[in-house]
Amino acid sequence: KSWDEEKPSHNGIVCYQLHNRYVLSHLKTGLLIIDQQRAHQRILYERYLEVLEKQQAQCQQKLFPETLEFSPADAQLLGLSLDALNKLGFDLRYFGQHTFVVHGIPAGTEDIDCKRLLENMLDDMRHEQELKNEPAEHFARLLARHTAIKPGQTLAESEMRALVDSLFATSLPYAAPDGKPTMITYSIEDLDKRFKRQ
Repeated sequence: KSWDEEKPSHNGIVCYQLHNRYVLSHLKTGLLIIDQQRAHQRILYERYLEVLEKQQAQCQQKLFPETLEFSPADAQLLGLSLDALNKLGFDLRYFGQHTFVVHGIPAGTEDIDCKRLLENMLDDMRHEQELKNEPAEHFARLLARHTAIKPGQTLAESEMRALVDSLFATSLPYAAPDGKPTMITYSIEDLDKRFKRQ
């Protein structure tokens, strides 16, 4: 089946949130269950890729630049990563020693602690031990991972619908950037079998 065939129709259909972790929606053929965090990662990842392609990163300038100090190891890795990060919407500048000044952050990350975000991304980089051939694209995946909505976050119905619609507008809605599934479906036949009606 094509993605268009599976895409939920919101005509009078209500989305539900299960344990503030999964979004449930009606399909023509059954039931759709979406992992809200992985779905949002896919949406953000493709937005960041588009930013890289068009070279039009949206940077939210800080009213007061923030000075951040990192460990020597983090500072070295961050220094090597400045170009890739700035392409994604950061405005980071080396200040000396192990210190950087944040003049701006990617639009949409205003409510996230900048230093913690950068430290988490750098920590992932050390564990994954990869910059790949496209470091900016790799950072797009890391940024999406750490700025996506988390399990436990309550979503309004309008937010759930927007999440579902945005997910199905991506090029690969069934997989998060790391390849893990964003959703599972249960057909009416699957449910009938579980209820032993066949």
